[in-house]
Amino acid sequence: MKVTCNVIRDLLPLYLENIASNDTCIIVEQHISFCEDCRKQLDEMKLYNNPPIDTDVAPLRNLKATLRKKKLQTIIFSVMLTIVIASITIAFFTAPKYIPYSEGTVSLIEKDNGSILALFSDKVSGYDISSYPNDDNTGYVYNITAWDSIWNRSITKNPANNTVLNPNGEVVDSVYYYMTNGSEDRLIYGNDQNPGGGIFTLPRLVLAYYLVIDLALVILCGIIMFVFRGYEKVKNVTIKILFLPISYLLGHLCIKGFTTSSYSAARDFFAILLVMIPLYIGFLSAISLMREYRNGKRD
Repeated sequence: MKVTCNVIRDLLPLYLENIASNDTCIIVEQHISFCEDCRKQLDEMKLYNNPPIDTDVAPLRNLKATLRKKKLQTIIFSVMLTIVIASITIAFFTAPKYIPYSEGTVSLIEKDNGSILALFSDKVSGYDISSYPNDDNTGYVYNITAWDSIWNRSITKNPANNTVLNPNGEVVDSVYYYMTNGSEDRLIYGNDQNPGGGIFTLPRLVLAYYLVIDLALVILCGIIMFVFRGYEKVKNVTIKILFLPISYLLGHLCIKGFTTSSYSAARDFFAILLVMIPLYIGFLSAISLMREYRNGKRD
């Protein structure tokens, strides 16, 4: 009985896997000895059944490096976000709540040597003192205010230390307790510098100037991106620079809201920076992660 090629091809998988009987193997081997087509198919099946082993580990190393980079970027983003939240929380709890003047808020005692000792009440956790020469340069005018904070009231409960206004022997002509609610400053020691009218201490507007510079930088980056929109490298660098003023703006909103005036400008500015810096690093990490995701999706 003649065995056709179709029968042999049905038997080839069994023959290749060594699960056919001896008689079947003999029939297959006899057939492929003279049938070139079946022999060729058997060779192709052997090649498919035993694919070449790829010993190139470079793709695996690249994949491992990419995964490690993504993991590191994710960790950095998470840490920066945590720092931002922590900075905002600390700034909120330590924000000064200015105390209106009352008899017990601060007391001034003049020593025999001419020094003026300022004694603060237990509810005061911090104070600010500034001075400037009077009109005839015969002495100094001192401005003083005091504040408390949620952090001090609820956690530390440490009152402010007493202090000497003129430790270097300056002549104290006047001491004013300045208000932060828009009312007139209160003369608590010495001569009235403006007998014909009141004295008002206004908040500083330096944060407003910083915001103007910030917005100008945003506009400048927008113009650069528009002019050089066809240059990918310029665009990427400009985007990184753009997130600096954006981070500062968000930091300002987190710390000061929509207010630009401040009686504690230095403290507020550093609080804004504490939010801005990790926020900016987080933005860069997020941009890198998004770029990696887009590239991976494109591939």
